[in-house]
Amino acid sequence: MEIQSSDAERKRARHLHAVLLFDLVVTHIFLFLMALTLMGSFGTFPIIMVVILSVILLTYILVMAKRSLTTEPSWYVRCHWQFAAKRARLFLFLFLALGTLTLALYYGGTYFQWKKVATWALTGGFGLLPFMVSVLGLIVIEFDAEHQSRVGKVPAGALVNYPPPAEEA
Repeated sequence: MEIQSSDAERKRARHLHAVLLFDLVVTHIFLFLMALTLMGSFGTFPIIMVVILSVILLTYILVMAKRSLTTEPSWYVRCHWQFAAKRARLFLFLFLALGTLTLALYYGGTYFQWKKVATWALTGGFGLLPFMVSVLGLIVIEFDAEHQSRVGKVPAGALVNYPPPAEEA
């Protein structure tokens, strides 16, 4: 649904989508690959920094979306920020759940003295692969949401979850 909105509102509506896209694309693809290459020299420190950066960005999205419920005058901006926060919560849950599974498989394989190849195969297949597929899916969804916020549209699901106030409907 297309909404009448100003350029300033559209810019504010795109902000949290852009932060989430930065987290997904830059942090979890580029920085993660860079951290993997640096693991030989610096141990697990680069991976820990990727996790910390991602949690900081996701927390920022959640806090700003929560704050927008009371301080943001535009329903259009609030609606897009709530959608970004909903996806950030989903991603944070996947990040923590699959990250815990990955660590359990990796350290469990080491503890039970499995062969290195078996440990990496289980870790990658059950922990990292589903996570990376979900990252790619969220990237596509967020690019669409960012585009909709740029052109002044609100997804149909937003109208159901966050109906507009009476004066804007």
